[in-house]
Amino acid sequence: MKKSLNFLLLAMLIQASHSLSAGERIGDFALIDNEGTQHHMSWYDDQSAVVIMPQAIGSTEINDVSFLQKLRGTYSDQGVVFFLMNPGMDTDREAVTADITSLGADFPVLMDDAQLATEALGITRLDEAVVYDPKSFELVYRGPAGSELEAALKRTIDGSDDSLVTIDTQGARIAFTGKGVDEVPSYVADIAPLIAENCATCHRAGGIAPFAMDSKLAVQGWSPMIREVVMTKRMPPGQIDTKVSYKMKNQMNLSDAEMQTLVRWVNAGSPIDGDTDPLAMLEWPETKWTLAQELGEPDLIVKVPPQAIPATGVVDYKNIVLDLGLAEDRWVRASEVAPDKAEVLHHIITTVIPPEGRPDPQKAIIKAINDLPEEQAVAIRAEIFAAVAAGKQPPIGKIFRENPGLGIGGILGSEEDLPQFGGYAPGNAVSLAPEGAGGLLRAGTTLNLQMHYTTSGKEVTDETEIGIYFYPEGEAPEELMTGGVANDFEINIPAFSKDHEMEIMAYVKNEADLYSLMPHMHFRGKRMKFFAEYPDGSEELLLSVPDYDFNWQLNHELAEPIRVPAGTWLRAVGAFDNSAQNKANPDPSIDLNWGEQSFEEMFMGFYSWKEVAQVDGED
Repeated sequence: MKKSLNFLLLAMLIQASHSLSAGERIGDFALIDNEGTQHHMSWYDDQSAVVIMPQAIGSTEINDVSFLQKLRGTYSDQGVVFFLMNPGMDTDREAVTADITSLGADFPVLMDDAQLATEALGITRLDEAVVYDPKSFELVYRGPAGSELEAALKRTIDGSDDSLVTIDTQGARIAFTGKGVDEVPSYVADIAPLIAENCATCHRAGGIAPFAMDSKLAVQGWSPMIREVVMTKRMPPGQIDTKVSYKMKNQMNLSDAEMQTLVRWVNAGSPIDGDTDPLAMLEWPETKWTLAQELGEPDLIVKVPPQAIPATGVVDYKNIVLDLGLAEDRWVRASEVAPDKAEVLHHIITTVIPPEGRPDPQKAIIKAINDLPEEQAVAIRAEIFAAVAAGKQPPIGKIFRENPGLGIGGILGSEEDLPQFGGYAPGNAVSLAPEGAGGLLRAGTTLNLQMHYTTSGKEVTDETEIGIYFYPEGEAPEELMTGGVANDFEINIPAFSKDHEMEIMAYVKNEADLYSLMPHMHFRGKRMKFFAEYPDGSEELLLSVPDYDFNWQLNHELAEPIRVPAGTWLRAVGAFDNSAQNKANPDPSIDLNWGEQSFEEMFMGFYSWKEVAQVDGED
């Protein structure tokens, strides 16, 4: 009887979602399009109307597409945004692009792989278009692509009438799949295991999340929020585009099936079944070190001196030197930062300072130039001297771009055998070298920490710690990790710009195995893709981060390293959103340049790789 009632409730809910009335809102959602760009529907709240029409390979009517093209030509300058949307029928982005191209169209196609946006919009047939007001998210039209749709557009633009007009269509029905279509998901069997696997590590007592999901009542109470963050892809954090490029070790995306299960359970009223509560029975290790399960407790714990952070204002960068107290050389396998006050600690950049001191960057640049072929070195020196003679700053960024042999990553670093010490950013606290690889901490080595704090509204004292994991005494790794960084100091992002694109390059001088990639921008960062450009002229997409989040700056580790030939360029293409629609934007009215503070901007790509020569035993 209970199961029958649950099924009846779900059937009523689905029916209601397919017959929205005036005044009902569809809610915000986010989807990646066929080109890999993510669209938050709330980004378009400065527009007049949004039009969405389904697309499926071989099933989209060319007349409907042509009509939409005509409308776009008429109304796009009046603030109307047009999309096609694939309702989970095709996941091959290239095939979808080829299909719409064959129809003579170039609309972005929202890839609704989990079918949840399609359900929210109440679309049941492939020829049902919808129109809604992006300011209120009120649906004003559902029906065929024809004169009635255009009439709804006009009503929405001039604000004369927000009534919902629904007109039946006769197109092919959309087949909805996954848990929740035929029966309500079970809390005990479906929801609790999903929360335990994907959410509870952070959402628990002592975790970094702002609230705990450690019981059925907590999950039920937070269920509207859960639905919202899943639909808008805010959580899990640091999501990548898993439908393209390479698999990452630390990708945190929910699968399409998991998203369906969660959202449909919430839509059904978040019912609780069973006499047990799996979440209440979870146990967590009593340690702050996430590597403890794999490597045990750190061999050396370095305590950062207490840092007093005020309640408000801008905190200058802190440069802190830590004496490690090493009396003998030790090889490092891993390091980890355990932030004390994660709400104020924005990032740490760690530099290893050998006993003889930090290398002089100017001298390193001069040496790198002198090591180039003479003709090339003469040309660079002439360019630098000409700039200085004219009273200008030398065009260092341009010089590095045009002369890959200089290797900015090597100049900014130091000796090759130094360990790659992890810094810290939210979601990125661990640096773990592959087994058999590492770096050397010599006796007398110190760490220089550039620590960046942001205020939280209350005074706090941060006592962060760094844990270091050594190889056993007398054991030395056979391989060294290296890597590179791409950086552009010549940032100029116009005020109110919604999609300002930039690109940066890093050069791989010798054949290498690529292990990780990491984007870095500030509040206006919107997206970033990483490509490998090979010496033979071919190009390959390595990683797509369609919705960059300043609060979750993850180092994306490849599930399997990628071997790249000598002379490979690593190209990062990204975009900034300096508009008012970017809710994290402190001030959309200013032009932005490079700067260290979070309210300024950076554009960087970090890489780690291992050169093949040493892998093959040639060193």
